[in-house]
Amino acid sequence: MRLVSVVSARPNFVKLAAIQHAIEADTSKSFEHVIVHTGQHYDPLFSDVFFEQLKIPLPTHNLEVHGGDRDEVIARTEEKFFELLPTLKPDCVLVYGDVNGAVGAAQASKKYGTKLAHVEAGLRSFDESMPEELNRVRIDELADFLFCTEESGMDHLAEEKAKGEIFLVGNTMIDTLIRMMPLIEKEKLPDTIPEKFGVVTIHRPSNVDNEEALWSVTSFLSDVSERCPLIFPMHHRFKNSISHFASIEELSPDGHIKFLEPFPYLQFLKLVQRAQFILTDSGGIQEEATYLKKKCFTLRRNTERPSTIESGSNTLIDEMLEADQEKVFSFAAHPVTPTVNVPPLGDGKAGERNRPPFRLVKQGK
Repeated sequence: MRLVSVVSARPNFVKLAAIQHAIEADTSKSFEHVIVHTGQHYDPLFSDVFFEQLKIPLPTHNLEVHGGDRDEVIARTEEKFFELLPTLKPDCVLVYGDVNGAVGAAQASKKYGTKLAHVEAGLRSFDESMPEELNRVRIDELADFLFCTEESGMDHLAEEKAKGEIFLVGNTMIDTLIRMMPLIEKEKLPDTIPEKFGVVTIHRPSNVDNEEALWSVTSFLSDVSERCPLIFPMHHRFKNSISHFASIEELSPDGHIKFLEPFPYLQFLKLVQRAQFILTDSGGIQEEATYLKKKCFTLRRNTERPSTIESGSNTLIDEMLEADQEKVFSFAAHPVTPTVNVPPLGDGKAGERNRPPFRLVKQGK
């Protein structure tokens, strides 16, 4: 039986790795797994080492769809993947997360008539200004198999009367994090990293795509850095924005924020592991911080991952509100180890739980 995974960004490959390992562990050897990269997010840190560390094969095909707005990326991905499907002849296509390329691949799969699975289904922020929210809803409308990372996803899909079969499987990204822990422990950080620091990752359009939002967030970060130094590996979207609106020197005139190039996967996780706290707008990092039992402040007014808040790890922050500012300032000045309850399905076996529905496809049910 042939499964085709369609991925568009580095976090997708991290999630895919757990499914690849589960397929390899299947003693029946009845699965063939083909990886297709849409090309949506070019990451200079994609290298043979990255795939070697994850122990996954390089993509068999690259659709080379990059650049353009949301609608353009979805349309071009759908067109190119549809052209490839007669060659691939999949029994089931897996798409991951909420990127534009996943929507294009999902639409092409349904147009072609093959079964579709959504890994990370049911997550909802209920903020339709976020392209990711529109993408999640669209994929879930199309999917035959809906693999949920947490209970909230199950609830949302039930409320929406989703047509696909719904499964609570856990988080394959955490599977990979658990698998990588021995390598993370051995990883070294640059000597320039201070003993105590917070980690920053900012890339959401609502935070960086206009000058007012960018200055609001970075001004707040500058105030935080007066209490504790910040390490900021720059996402390409943030870096592109500051090239239009500001300079590094303007954003951190005292140098308390150390702006760096992106870190490789393992080194970045080592950075998170060593940090006193995290400031982010990333969904995946909220989850990784929870497993690593780190305090995470999410610079958004909502999250599609409420289990991270329920765990005690994550707190939503509106940097414009004085009360929220004080929460971060106080913690940065006097960081403590938070009490975190890791969700029960963060056990490293989500990849295995993604497999049973595929047997239904093979049997024609």
